Parts: sequence; structure tokens; C-alpha cells
Amino acid sequence: MEYYSKVRLWEVRFQTTRPLETFPMPHEIVLERQTSLHYHLEGATRPKTMTQLVVTLEGEGAFRYGDTVYPLTPGKGFMCMLGDPRSAYFYPGHARKPWIFLWMDFSGETAVRMVEELSSLYGHVFDLPLDSGLIRYLKSFRNQRRSIRFVSPTEGARIVCDVLALLGENLERKDIDSPGNRLVQAAQAAISKNLDRTWNLSDIAARLKVSREHLTRIFRDRTGMTPQEFAAEERMQFAVRLLRDSFQSCEEIAEQTGYSSAVSFNRAFRRRFGYSPMQYRKSKIRNLPRNEDP
Repeated sequence: MEYYSKVRLWEVRFQTTRPLETFPMPHEIVLERQTSLHYHLEGATRPKTMTQLVVTLEGEGAFRYGDTVYPLTPGKGFMCMLGDPRSAYFYPGHARKPWIFLWMDFSGETAVRMVEELSSLYGHVFDLPLDSGLIRYLKSFRNQRRSIRFVSPTEGARIVCDVLALLGENLERKDIDSPGNRLVQAAQAAISKNLDRTWNLSDIAARLKVSREHLTRIFRDRTGMTPQEFAAEERMQFAVRLLRDSFQSCEEIAEQTGYSSAVSFNRAFRRRFGYSPMQYRKSKIRNLPRNEDP
């Protein structure tokens, strides 16, 4: 305890009352100061059910994942499972200033999966402005230092989810503005504007000045579907709106959604939803309130 009191500038511990198995649980939020070259924590020796988030505020630390070592300068952070044998973090030998960092650990199967998915998408190491919402949120617990905060399962889960959501907002902001995302958005707009006629992926790729293969690869990576699958789903959703909100015939809707005939439209609609366009239209009209016009 004496050692912890020297390196921990402040800490808040959490105790979840009557914990629920699937709910993530916060354990500690700590502001720590390290200057010892002996400070070296290997994932292989740590609990496998815990996850951790670390952000440097001052000085420099280091994080190793696999064979790569990442310097943890101010604004740099990492997240991983504590017990991941590929990970370690430590005070580097060349450092001249104390490493001051905020960290939080939490547990639960859901928390582990959330961190794994975030890490697989954005990597284990991230950049975070020192005035970011996440750092402000973690610092807000300082007034509860030197205490054990008892939380219900839902309150504890909210704290963990708030932390990951604030981190995700920062990571996603960069992703949304990325060239790959802009490319996909432009392709989606081009496809959506041409649902009423046969569209050509090669033409769209040429217009966007990329190859067809590159566009397909980026599109699938960003959306989980191919451009063709996206177009088919857009056609179906447009058809549903026309069936619901207009009196157009199946032949007219087929033409507006790019199908060669009413027969092919009916076949595609039934394959997608399990019933025909007219069955959908009749069910929607039959379920309208009596005082509302179809």
C-alpha cells in the first residue's frame, strides 16, 4: 500500500453491488506517476478477464504489442486486455521526465468484446487531445478519490460504456473524414441516384478515379457489403416506400427501381421479404387506422 500511495496521485475504486454476468463492471480509475526503470508490466502475467485503457498526460511511457513498441507521449494511449500475452507497458530507459498517465480498468465478457472490436477496427494505440471529452470525464472522478464507490450493475455498465463511447467518438471522427469513407459516400450517392436504370460499377469507379477492384474492396471494408448488395438493398427500400406511400403499379415501381420487368421485381421482392409486393401493400392498407386515408 505504501508503494501505491507514492505512485498513485489519486484513485477511485468501484464496487458493483449484485453484479450481473453480462454487464461490464468498472474497477479503478487512477492517475499514476512512474519514474522507475523497473516498472514493466507483462500481459502474460496478468488477469485475462480484465481490460484496460491508458492515456499519457505528461512525460513518456511505452506500450509493446507483438514485436512493435509504441512511445506513449502526451495524448497517446492504448487499450487492450490486461492478460493479452502479446502486450506490455513500461517506463522506458531513455525517459528523463516522470510518466504521468490516467488509466481505467474494467471487467466482464461484454467489456472484453467491446475492446476487442474497437481494437480490431482502429488498433490498440490511439491519439487523444488532452482536452478531449474522455480525459475530462475520467478526471471528473477525482473528487471521489480515496473512496470506494458502490455502483449498481446498470450504473457501472453506463460508466464503462460512456468511457468507450467517448473514446469511440474521437476515433470515429477521424475515420468519418478519411479518404476511404469519402470514396464510399460518393459511390453510394452515385448508386442511389441511378436506381431507375442499370448502373455500371466500372463507370462509377472511373468517375471517382479509382479502379473497380479498389472501390469494391474499400466499399466492403467500410460497409460490410459489396456495391451490388448495397444497390439491391437500396432498390428494395425504395420499392417498399413506393408500395406504402403511392398507388403506382408493380410495373411502374419495377421501372423506377431498375428491374427489367414486374416479374423480376416480384421475384426479387419475395426473395428478400418472404411475400409479394401486393401482399405487402394489402397488409399495410389493411392495418391503417380507420380514420386515415390509405
